[in-house]
Amino acid sequence: MYSAEFRRDAVAMLSTSTLAEAAARTGASPSTLRRWASRSDLEDRPRSGRPRIQETADRVVEALVATAGARISGRDYSTRALAEATGLSQSIVARSVRALTLPVTEVDGDRELILAASGFPLVLLGFRRVVADGDDNEGPAVPPRRIQRRVAGITAALRTAGVQRWAQRFDSEHRQVSTDELLALLDGDEDFLVFDPFGEVPHALSDSAGARVTVCADFDEFAELLKSRLGECQDIPGSLLDLLAARVRHGLEGVLWRESVPAEPQRSSMTSDSMEISSWLPKETRSITEHLAIALREEIIDSGYEPGDRINPRLLSRRMQVPRASVDAALRRMVDDKLLDGSRGGARIPLITTVDVLDLYAARMAIGEVVLRSLALRPQRYLVPVQLALRQVEASAPTRSGIDVEDADLHFQQELARASGLRESARAFEALTLRLRLFISILQLDYSPASDRIVSDDRAMFRALSRGDARTAIEVWRGKVDNAVRHMAGLLGRRRFDQELWTQLTRSLG
Repeated sequence: MYSAEFRRDAVAMLSTSTLAEAAARTGASPSTLRRWASRSDLEDRPRSGRPRIQETADRVVEALVATAGARISGRDYSTRALAEATGLSQSIVARSVRALTLPVTEVDGDRELILAASGFPLVLLGFRRVVADGDDNEGPAVPPRRIQRRVAGITAALRTAGVQRWAQRFDSEHRQVSTDELLALLDGDEDFLVFDPFGEVPHALSDSAGARVTVCADFDEFAELLKSRLGECQDIPGSLLDLLAARVRHGLEGVLWRESVPAEPQRSSMTSDSMEISSWLPKETRSITEHLAIALREEIIDSGYEPGDRINPRLLSRRMQVPRASVDAALRRMVDDKLLDGSRGGARIPLITTVDVLDLYAARMAIGEVVLRSLALRPQRYLVPVQLALRQVEASAPTRSGIDVEDADLHFQQELARASGLRESARAFEALTLRLRLFISILQLDYSPASDRIVSDDRAMFRALSRGDARTAIEVWRGKVDNAVRHMAGLLGRRRFDQELWTQLTRSLG
């Protein structure tokens, strides 16, 4: 198939050469040259009839991968899973995915991605060399195949958003970031890769920076360089993939992602003079080890860890900007508390089965009922911290952030346990809550669609407890747990939710 540029060059040749000469030099037949010369538009035309299956597959796979976000690393986006979801053969899907990424043998490097920004007509990415810390015995920061998958996610987002057509596009009326704002990001000691189809990057900037700023006007050249640079990264954060997935439908307008910086620990109402609580729960003063243990939840999601994966302390230390010794101590403590698996050396994400999920929720349901019965008998003053926690749930729901809603809801539940006055039950409930947080992270559950239901259930429990109505509070609690366990169990691969086992585990609690 001849390109549009080839056709234009061949027609232009006819102005200085005969038809036979042009045919001999181009390899096209004289009749083809006559047909091209008679056309007013030499761009590619849509073909009649059924399109080639690979081209169709490429577009379908690109759309699915572009909106996967951080989940691109999981089993749901393997070539086999994509083939089953689309009805295409696995070999065709594999070719589509290979076109979006690079061979796994080329994934190995010492860079980290620190900046990604886009808005018509510029796309910018910033990279920084990682300074070796002298410990090379841990292997790669994350598995190379995970990097390969995430490279495909970024490439697919660019293509699905139509960035390759920016050269034929007029100025956008829906800009969310100006060109000057984007150009201002080209500052510092980092290496930048820029897609700039209209020459917006000043020559003085690129010339003075030398090789620090690489500018590409051609999208295909930019895409190949980008895949190569991303393949040199030790990790590609899931937060960037989630942002790109959310902005694909907007043409990647207004994307601005920077390397994450650990936030200061937030103040929490989880304090008590009447009960000893575990140092794993958020407190007003939190040690580095405690902060790391809680922040690991976000790290699991961001780096795409899966059950059985070994957690890389070096990467976690650099991400959290804390000493390596502190990270090692936090991981050891989580292994000791059975939150992480240490049976095969190091700290690994534990394997999770459907039975584990049902077991965990059945135990929480049982202890929760005991807690609610006790709390309904206590004076109203013990409900004050519970009411404060409920306000946090109500405040988080409008944000539609799954993590915020989950954090606030689990905080509310823990305050119920702590206000019950049952020391042992509260400790047991706390341990189960910590494990539940880990399950939620590993399965990457999104609670944002259930925000309204969560607020409604929590309000109903609080109102019932305020009246001393333990029976109503327990009914709401059972329904809340039942909905949650079905949501979580449904995400465990292709194994069906075991309704009979769940019924047997919870029947005696009524």
